[in-house]
Amino acid sequence: MSCGASCARLLLIAFNFVFWLSGVAILGVGIWILVDPNLQDYIDVIHTTDEEYFKNAAYILIAFGAFIFLVGFCGCCGAIRNSKCLLGFYIFFLVCVFAGELAAGILAAIYKDEITDKLNAGLTKSIKEEYLDNAASWDAVQKELKCCGGVGPQDYVNSTWQEGKSQMIPVSCCVLDSNGEPKNASYCQNKTKDFYHETGCKEALTDWVKDKSIILIGVGCGIAALQIIGVILAICLCRSLNQEKY
Repeated sequence: MSCGASCARLLLIAFNFVFWLSGVAILGVGIWILVDPNLQDYIDVIHTTDEEYFKNAAYILIAFGAFIFLVGFCGCCGAIRNSKCLLGFYIFFLVCVFAGELAAGILAAIYKDEITDKLNAGLTKSIKEEYLDNAASWDAVQKELKCCGGVGPQDYVNSTWQEGKSQMIPVSCCVLDSNGEPKNASYCQNKTKDFYHETGCKEALTDWVKDKSIILIGVGCGIAALQIIGVILAICLCRSLNQEKY
């Protein structure tokens, strides 16, 4: 085997080791989204409005990470055995995955505003009709983000939560003291300034979704860059093997 082919072969094997590690990272991000208790309250609130966007993304990441193991195995076997057939499959799979990532990125950019609109409209519906099913999650989100309702406290007016209650807003909408109790429950329920959270959770949740989406986008961009390197190395090795035949 020529020096060029040997270098391409060793580089491809080393690359696939890094590629496998990236698969572990993707699996880790997917599992983190599903099991992190700090994320669950946000996901429970958002999934009613955005069709379980984050949970579906987590399942896709887990499946994608597992697929990377298979693709990396194919590339390693092709490099070790100098098999143009395996290397061809390896290049094909990398190109397919890269095309899928590109399509997903384009779709995300196209439908970004639509997703935001669904989130905004769905938050009010979630408060009005489904708050009791997600009360613990909504309370946790409202306490942490210091907000009240989707658009604002008015979302609780004529909601299923308010039926049969004299309260205007949940306790989690009140400004709390260091013990986690309302500074003044009476003033809070009368919506006295500085004793309840006047702003809705829409903007804070939208920013939270964007922040977490950046993690997913960053992982996708990193994997895409690795795939380009893998395709180049695999093509170089195939060319070197062809040249050796002649």
